[in-house]
Amino acid sequence: MLEFGGLFQQQQESFRNLFVVLVASIFLVFTLLLIELRSFYEPNAIVFGSGLGLCGAVIALYLTGTSVNIVSLLGTIICIGVMAKNGILMLDSVHRFESQGENLEDTLVEFWRRRLRPVLMTSLAAALGLLPLAYGIGAGSDMLKPMAIGVIGALTLSVLLSLVATPTLYCVMRRLLRRQETIPCES
Repeated sequence: MLEFGGLFQQQQESFRNLFVVLVASIFLVFTLLLIELRSFYEPNAIVFGSGLGLCGAVIALYLTGTSVNIVSLLGTIICIGVMAKNGILMLDSVHRFESQGENLEDTLVEFWRRRLRPVLMTSLAAALGLLPLAYGIGAGSDMLKPMAIGVIGALTLSVLLSLVATPTLYCVMRRLLRRQETIPCES
């Protein structure tokens, strides 16, 4: 039987611990959204958009040939909060427009019209701010390079997909909820 120890064993333990932290952060974000929004479909839509962003981090790491390590996993954990913020902004705008009497589809179009530029600007500013770190410019940047690449990839894909996927999933879930409410119960 072959048994690894030393640095390899510590690295594997660190990966397991960070995976637990990643799952716990997703669970905590979902739980907080569930408590705050008092709804099940809105947190699902937001967490789904965050999951798409995590795929962006993996794709960016793969395309750049950067290995998945502890620092890159920390970057993905950071991204969960940023991506949840974008989803919260979207749903807040949708609720505000709906309270003015607009239907859901018009509300989502209005969100795109009014909130697309601010969401793009904040995500672009964060990604561009991390670009020197991703290129390895500066002292000690080689250590943080995987985190910067992961965050840039997650932000890029989450903005592109969560601005489409989160509203789409939200709209589908709301329609299903309305359909269930209109179906009469048989005794």
